[in-house]
Parts: sequence; structure tokens; C-alpha cells
Amino acid sequence: MSNWRTVEDLYSLYYEEIFRYLLQRTRQKELAQDLAQDTFLKAFNGLASFKGNSSVRTWLYTIAHHTFINWYRRETKFSKHPIEETFSLEQNTYKNPEEVVAQKAEQVQLLTAISSLKEDYQTVLILREYQELSYDEIAQIVGWKLSKVKTNLHRAKLELRKHLCKTEDDRNEV
Repeated sequence: MSNWRTVEDLYSLYYEEIFRYLLQRTRQKELAQDLAQDTFLKAFNGLASFKGNSSVRTWLYTIAHHTFINWYRRETKFSKHPIEETFSLEQNTYKNPEEVVAQKAEQVQLLTAISSLKEDYQTVLILREYQELSYDEIAQIVGWKLSKVKTNLHRAKLELRKHLCKTEDDRNEV
């Protein structure tokens, strides 16, 4: 197996990445942390069954994706928290305050538009654009054929563009 030798190495290499993916999906920090912990617990318990047909990273994303889907199905009310709670205006480096506020507003608008898309579109967009996974990795994670991944991603981008253009037109009318 690649660049990890112990379970602790695996956790330290991939926890942040898996957590960020789950945070994108849930928009709730504590819930994303819980689901990430569940993901790694399932991975550690199933490590002996890992056959190496895919990368460990793809395998972990698959477990995380299924963990999220299972939670989503169990949840009777999917309570949406305001995106502002998830993505604060904290700065790590100095930037012009006006630029930071404008960037955050654009980020909130984009995330709001993504959350308005159907679930399959959200999944492929987040995995491809935010997590930067390959089409093959996404296909393995969600259990689709490569053509379905590409088609859904294309349609998701069209829907997202349509939604963002409509939002921009609405703003221009005001």
C-alpha cells in the first residue's frame, strides 16, 4: 500500500480531506466531524477487506460517501444551517477587507446555488470541483459508469450556470 504504514498514518493523511468533503455535503461542522469519524472507524474495521482495486483515497471517499448517504436517508428533517455559520469571515492572511467580503459573498452565492441542485448533481460537483477527484475516482465512489459521471457533471454545471445567471439578472433588475 502506498505512503502509509500504520492506521495512524492513514488517518493523518486523509482525515482533513474527508472531513472537508463531508462538511461540503452537510454544511454542519460537528456533524461532518462525526461522519468523518464514522468513516474512519468503518475503514479501520474493514481494512482487511480492502482489495487494492482502487487507491486507498478513493476507497475512503467511497466509505465517506456511503456514510453521508446513510445519514441523509435516516434523517427525517434535513435542517439547513445558514452558510454564513459554516464559512465565517475569518482571515488567515491580510487582504483588502472589501475584497474579502466580496469573495465571501460570491462563495455564499455559489454554495447556495449548488445546494439548490438535485442531490446527484451536488455530489459530482463537490467531488470534482472542491475535492478535485478524477472522473474515474468519482465513478468508483458513487458506483456509476464513467459516462453517467460525465453527463451528470455536465448537466450540473449547466444548471448551476443557469441558476447563477438568473440570480445575476434578478440583482440587475433591482
